[in-house]
Amino acid sequence: MKLNKSRFQQTARFELLPLIDVIFLLLIFFIFVMLKMTMQNGISIELPQAVASQSQTKEMLTISIDKEDQIFINQQITDIDSFLGRVVDLQNNNKLPILIRGDQQANLGVALSILGDLRAAGFEHVAFAAEKINRDK
Repeated sequence: MKLNKSRFQQTARFELLPLIDVIFLLLIFFIFVMLKMTMQNGISIELPQAVASQSQTKEMLTISIDKEDQIFINQQITDIDSFLGRVVDLQNNNKLPILIRGDQQANLGVALSILGDLRAAGFEHVAFAAEKINRDK
């Protein structure tokens, strides 16, 4: 019995639909991972609440104090003794406003000593960050 080889041979096909599904899954995975990485770069601070607060949109130098009283200048950790020198270096006569972001559970004495040191060094535009609450009744 003679078999016809041309009847059993088929041309190879490249299916695109499963490949597109895999590419979309990889894209979703990488987007999710990148979002998680950017969320972890921020310093987790729970801001105190205030009734009368204004939002600031222009560029500023940010000093953050977390609940363990660690001090961060623009998300870079520093200690209480060398923060003033770093602020002076970062300002570079730009006269940027300075924003102090302190956690609710942070020591108030650390924030006040930072404020006092900044005022003594001649920085006039210093403010504290707070979340605005609505008192509509």
